[in-house]
Amino acid sequence: MPGGPGLRLVRPADGEDAEVQAVAEASVRLAVEVLAGTRPAHQLALVAVPGVCREIAAQLGPRARGGRVVPPKVLSTRSQRPAPDVAEAVALVVVAGRVHALALRLEHARGRWRCTALETTAP
Repeated sequence: MPGGPGLRLVRPADGEDAEVQAVAEASVRLAVEVLAGTRPAHQLALVAVPGVCREIAAQLGPRARGGRVVPPKVLSTRSQRPAPDVAEAVALVVVAGRVHALALRLEHARGRWRCTALETTAP
């Protein structure tokens, strides 16, 4: 458009977005393994605040031992930063042979990223 604003390329700040994407992918992978039963729920505390851990543990309830647990699979993960210390991630995952969505909010505080909210369609 002559005389109008042109398009400009916006580049991520020196590796910040790569760090957020790596943290988001690791958090998604850990959360889906807990949901699938291939990882103990208490290990979610590595990436999530206590409230998220309690909520997930309550949803899982006691798990029956025995039988074969099919490892989950992360199909794709995307993240964005709506604010400097906030990231949101979405993922498509396969749990028990079915495709589900997973969304989480990450917040940066005290030098590390933590999952402060998690929603999923997985059982």
